[in-house]
This record gives sequence, structure tokens and C-alpha cells, in this order.
Amino acid sequence: MIALDERVGDDRPEDLERIGNLALQLGVELNEDAKDEAAAAVGMWLFDGSTQKLPGGYDLGELSPNSPVKELKSFPQDLVLVGRASILIKGLSNRLDIPWSLSKEWAPIARQVLNRNNVQTGGAATNVSDSQRIRFVVVWKALKNWAKGRVTKAVTDLPGPLRSRVASILVKLEERKSRRALTTRPSSSKK
Repeated sequence: MIALDERVGDDRPEDLERIGNLALQLGVELNEDAKDEAAAAVGMWLFDGSTQKLPGGYDLGELSPNSPVKELKSFPQDLVLVGRASILIKGLSNRLDIPWSLSKEWAPIARQVLNRNNVQTGGAATNVSDSQRIRFVVVWKALKNWAKGRVTKAVTDLPGPLRSRVASILVKLEERKSRRALTTRPSSSKK
């Protein structure tokens, strides 16, 4: 995701090689007669909806005879649901004429998770042991922060009357939460 987000151009050899190598590291296997740009084209086609032109002359259409999908020999099971969801969202965003890219959405989260992991391990980039693996809790917290930011932006973009209604609901929820916290404290202090 970070490599796709940071690429300088869709036809720059260094970027294509990096993206292609990372796609292959995910477990994507290509046909023996695939073009050199096939791995990068698959990665860009699948995870970056903002791409207008795929490298190697591949077409963006999944059903096209010149689609990068035709170059796939096997695809890792771990990525099937991500791939399906990405294709569905790309289709909807294209139909609604809303630019969308999975790599643009996930790259900040990926950077945050990788930076936390790097800090926790003291910056060592050696073999990944159990203590160095990215923990689900770290990913979950990053995802929650991302979602909170998206919800905040969505609420601030609402028209005034709707925004006021949402704000009043949130205030009521916070009041209930505070009341619950106050009522549970005295009973827990008696023990």
C-alpha cells in the first residue's frame, strides 16, 4: 500500500519493480510467459483505483482479454476477500464518479502501524520473531483512529440542521455514559 501511494509515476521502472516485487511477496504467482510489468499491473489494478493506465499495456477492465488478471497463475487465499471488496468498491466508485484508491486509504494506517512496530523493536529490521510481529491490537487501534476521523469528517460535512441533531444525540449518549460511570463507582467502592 505504501509503495503504491509513494510511487512517482505509473511507468517509472523503479516504482514498477518495487510494486511488482511486493505483489509477488504477497504470494501472487504469475504465468511463466507474463510480461515483466505483470506483477506491478496486478497490484496497481487491484489496490489502486486511481490508476488510469496500467503498465505493460494492460487494460483496466477485469474481463478484457488484455487484463492483468489473465496473467495470474494463483492468488493467495488470504487476499481473496480484500481483492473482492476492493473490486466491488472500485466498481461503485467508478459508477458514482468518485475517485477512490485502497492504497491511498490504507497507506497512512500502514505507515502508522509500521512506525509503531519499528519503535517497539528499536528499529531493528532483522528476522521477525513473535515479539516483533504486528499485533492485532495495534492494527485495531489504528483502524479505530482512522474510522473516528472519517466519522468526524462525515459529521462536519453534514448540513447544519442534521449536524445539530447528530451533536444532540452524541451529547445524550455521553450523559448516559457519565451517569452509568457515576452509578457503578459507589457500588464498586463498597467491596
